Amino acid sequence: MLDLLLTVTLAVLIGALIHFIRGGSGVGGEERRPSQGRERARNRALISLAAAPAAALACLAGDLPTVIAMAVGTFVGVGCHVALKTYASRRDVALELDLASALDLVVASLRAGAALVDSLNTASKESRGRTRVILEEICDRIRIGDSPSAVLFDLVERYPQEGIRLFAFTLASHFNSGGSVAQSLSEVARTIRDRVDVIRRSGSQAVETQASVAGILAITYGLAFLMWKQYPDRVEGFLSNDLGLSAVGLSVFLQAIGVAWISRTIQVEV
Repeated sequence: MLDLLLTVTLAVLIGALIHFIRGGSGVGGEERRPSQGRERARNRALISLAAAPAAALACLAGDLPTVIAMAVGTFVGVGCHVALKTYASRRDVALELDLASALDLVVASLRAGAALVDSLNTASKESRGRTRVILEEICDRIRIGDSPSAVLFDLVERYPQEGIRLFAFTLASHFNSGGSVAQSLSEVARTIRDRVDVIRRSGSQAVETQASVAGILAITYGLAFLMWKQYPDRVEGFLSNDLGLSAVGLSVFLQAIGVAWISRTIQVEV
């Protein structure tokens, strides 16, 4: 009866944690972001939510108790979510830096007397990865007669990073009002670099917090392993008791909540 009660309780807590993760990842809390930006955040959340039951089923296949399997699954899901979000953030930063470098080439070409589309095309040939794809698509679609506003709107939908949104807004203003855009794009490149610099500084300050969390978890599991090696009979007796299993499962689950909470609080929006 106690095992069933704890399982139901953990299921309710897992549901609350899923809601927490979805809100933090932008699935339900990014109304200001374009729809496809929310879609990418939703995909990351779904991958994390798929990893949780997979880990739980693996634990059940290894004859671990249900409470422990659910707690471990929750911890794995949270860890997967944090890792995916960190990876996505680093990719976004790399994309914005590549865009800033490409804008330097665009500005140099404009000041040499080239047209805007030709300057974008020249920069695309010297760029790489997603930046090259972005610039080539802008040039190709404008040359075949698509509306620049529609092209830039589609760009912002697919790449909702702040630097790209600023770049698209600057180009749209130029196409609508005309005039020189070299100085504006130069300021956009400088703003992107300043923003990335702030993000990196805040990230370096968060490393200490992340190291502390990793150290606490390592100490916890290290002490548990040493106690098991020193007093195997006592530890096995504790784990064979329903109350002991419940305490271990709750501890692992609370660790997952702590990791999710800290990961959310150390994020800085710039």
